[in-house]
Amino acid sequence: MARAVRSLFVSVFSMMISLAPVVAQQEVPSTNPATSTSPQKLTKEQKKKMGRALKELDAQYKQWLNEDVVYIIAPEERTAFLQLSTSEEREQFIEQFWLRRSSNPDLPENDFKEEHYRRIAYANEHYASGIPGWKTDRGRTYIIWGPADEVDSHPTGGTYDRPMNEGGGSTSTYPWEMWRYRYLEGIGNNVEIEFVDPSGSGEYHMTMDPSEKDALLHVPGAGLSLMESMGMAS
Repeated sequence: MARAVRSLFVSVFSMMISLAPVVAQQEVPSTNPATSTSPQKLTKEQKKKMGRALKELDAQYKQWLNEDVVYIIAPEERTAFLQLSTSEEREQFIEQFWLRRSSNPDLPENDFKEEHYRRIAYANEHYASGIPGWKTDRGRTYIIWGPADEVDSHPTGGTYDRPMNEGGGSTSTYPWEMWRYRYLEGIGNNVEIEFVDPSGSGEYHMTMDPSEKDALLHVPGAGLSLMESMGMAS
């Protein structure tokens, strides 16, 4: 069952990544009274206007929008931020952005903000591979969902005995990891996510294909599945 859940999850995970800010927004009051609860599709002219506004942003605000909160800001919040005119308005917006997400806005420390930046720092330290860690699949997953409850890591690959639902038999693998979450809000229970590094560069990417970690997949006569070794499949 867990394997089936994993396959289903990974197949829609990219979509859920893009929807994560929307899921979070369900618990966050609208930043603009003029906006409705349903996301409004921007017109072509509005998109151009937002693009110009983004280019004109000071570097610190551009980084905040495109790096710091890129995975957690809702579309309506992003649009509202780009419509602001002054640095004072932007600072007030950022302050309220974090306050809305704090478990206790009355405390001077914002637990959500502190945890979010801790995750970014962790992702950059542990998952960088030619690109910043926050941009990688593992980094993005970690920032949005936090640390997995279990991590099955194989940093050098090695011998792998396939379970029967993957065909059985033994093979050798590229470096790979399996992350297990007992529960993810908006996703469900017993979620497994697989990452593989077929290039050996350290840049793991998410995959929904269990055979992608098979280093012998295209080597004739090697790493055969159980059915292949019995001559019942090719």
